[in-house]
Amino acid sequence: MNKITYIISLLLTLSGCATVRQTSSSVSSSTVESGISRENAEKTRVILRENAMRLSTDATRAFSYDPPGSLVTTDKPIETQTKQIFAFSDAGVFFSNKHDGARLNAIQKVNDSSYIALISPENAPVNFSPWYGFTAWSSKPRTISLTLTYRDGGQRYIPKLSLKPSADAASWKKIDSSAFTQHFDSAGRRVTSATMRLALTKDTLWVSAQELFTSRDFEAWASSLARTNPAFVRKSVLGQSSLGKPIIRIDISEAPPNAPCVIIVSRQHPPEHTGTLALLPFVETLCANTALAKEFRQKYRVFLVPCVNPDGVDAGHWRHNAHGIDLNRDWFNFNQPETRMIRDALLKMRDSLKTNFAFGIDFHTTQHDVFYTLSNPSGLTAEDSTKTELMQLFTKEAEIRSKTVQTWLERTQKLFPTYQVLIDDSPRTPTGATSARWFDRILLAPAVTYEAGDDTDRELIKQIGVGSANVLMEMLLKK
Repeated sequence: MNKITYIISLLLTLSGCATVRQTSSSVSSSTVESGISRENAEKTRVILRENAMRLSTDATRAFSYDPPGSLVTTDKPIETQTKQIFAFSDAGVFFSNKHDGARLNAIQKVNDSSYIALISPENAPVNFSPWYGFTAWSSKPRTISLTLTYRDGGQRYIPKLSLKPSADAASWKKIDSSAFTQHFDSAGRRVTSATMRLALTKDTLWVSAQELFTSRDFEAWASSLARTNPAFVRKSVLGQSSLGKPIIRIDISEAPPNAPCVIIVSRQHPPEHTGTLALLPFVETLCANTALAKEFRQKYRVFLVPCVNPDGVDAGHWRHNAHGIDLNRDWFNFNQPETRMIRDALLKMRDSLKTNFAFGIDFHTTQHDVFYTLSNPSGLTAEDSTKTELMQLFTKEAEIRSKTVQTWLERTQKLFPTYQVLIDDSPRTPTGATSARWFDRILLAPAVTYEAGDDTDRELIKQIGVGSANVLMEMLLKK
């Protein structure tokens, strides 16, 4: 028995020590008798530790939003998954991680109808975004049970299934709740693993943490946008990613080169697909054949990088780029080529064209919808800004930037009275390392990070993208 097989067998043993809950809220939680003693469970944990495997089965282990070392953005080693077909020929069952966006590190057969998979991050510690993706098929119709186990993480995403996947989110369906069970730790606080029931045939079934939208899909979307709107959309290559993939840049405008500019970036974090689902209609609304959009494009420019991290997206990473770095923590040191090239392009616009930046937005995903905003630290006034160089960050102009974002969110809320525009505000700092903080601090742009929820209704996300874009154009044209 090789090391991976041995460790997965231990994972299977350990999974019996968990509380099990159905995803359906109508089903009450229950404890499954595991048939394993506390002594044996602890022995298993010891063996796992000896093999340098860290599991999130302990409820005392917190999932930090920013794990230790996230602000250290010099290159870190990563674990590259082996692209392969996992063939269980005797059972006629097959799995593959060979497509872009896949993540499946190992899989073991328990019996012909039961399998257990190991999902590992690119490196650790890492934020709690445990992405997975694979395809499965069978030589004859068969229903199998597949348990997902995680190293350095736990279960977060409800599986999406497709027989004919495409960039259209409608080609994917969330797994039925009766076919999906989440396993909690002994305290019932953390979801450590999950089991799904899959009906396999000769046709390839795609299984993914979220709907797939890879760098090829971004390329196709950007090309279509430019082809459909040749008069005012220009697609170019900003530079090369860490692995040499093109970083797409899109410029949208019918205004002079030095017109005020709106900055848009997205997909710094690979799994954050619902942010993409908000980005696409937002940008398409700016390109629409409406009187509002036409007037906006005649007076403003848009600088857009729709996929900052194509390497991580295509490799099925949980959080990082090909150098093992959280790109949205590299907007102070700029150690990574992806953030550096965006910085250089924007500073060139500022310094050579004397561009004023009217707004900045970064699209992301988290467990629930939230807008991250910036404000002056409490207790500081405009008069304080003259006292030290540090305080110059917190001027009256900064307060105006905050008010611009606040007004945009308030007006967006009025469009969707039954939807809660949840705001999470934090103070400005001189060393903030996220894109929105850099837009605000260096480019003096009102800036916000929009996080769409994992399970937010996809049609609602689209509507918010369209509505918030219209609100922004209306606001800027009235300035």
